[in-house]
Amino acid sequence: MASPDELVPAIFDAVGLALPPNWRRVTFRVWATVVAYQTELTVAMADGSSPEVAPPAVTNLIAALREVMYQPGRGTWFSASFRLRAGEEPEASFNYDQDPRWFPELPPVAFARDVAAFPRADERIPDWLRAVLADAAAVAVPED
Repeated sequence: MASPDELVPAIFDAVGLALPPNWRRVTFRVWATVVAYQTELTVAMADGSSPEVAPPAVTNLIAALREVMYQPGRGTWFSASFRLRAGEEPEASFNYDQDPRWFPELPPVAFARDVAAFPRADERIPDWLRAVLADAAAVAVPED
């Protein structure tokens, strides 16, 4: 299995291939659970414009990165930001605990499935996630 040191640069490489010439700043945002992925690519050009650019298809890399970044008891990240600035080192940040604020919102069961796949210790479940998991449990259909 690949490591974060291999997967993060692979994501930056894929983003780089999607970019037009003369870009100045790029932010590739990712929201992820085991059942849903959402991405957004924002590009600022040297002339100040911000063209529409389709995000790269990197779901397989995102899924692999979430898996290798899983920490027993802590879980894995729900959103990430990959930033490029012309002439600077790329930067990546990962959100393990804050509400990722999906738009449109995901159904609570998506987060319940994610926590089932990437378990968290009770003390590592933030309040927003605890509320979402309670909502998922309230609408769960009992199995026969």
